[in-house]
Amino acid sequence: MKLAVIIAFKSEGLSKSELARPLGKAETEARRILDPDHPTKLYLLEAALAVLGKKILITILDAA
Repeated sequence: MKLAVIIAFKSEGLSKSELARPLGKAETEARRILDPDHPTKLYLLEAALAVLGKKILITILDAA
C-alpha cells in the first residue's frame, strides 16, 4: 500500500506540504509517509490515498 501512495503522489505532482495539509499533519510526517523504509499505519496510508484521489479495495478469494 505504501508503494501505491508513492506512485499516486508522484503522478499527482503535489508537494509534500500539499499532501500533509488535508491530513492535518506536518510536512515532516508526509515525508515519513512517502519513505518506503519508515513504517506507516494503515489508516494513514488510506487517508493519504484518499487525498490523492485513490481508494483501497481489498478482496479475498478462495484458492482454486
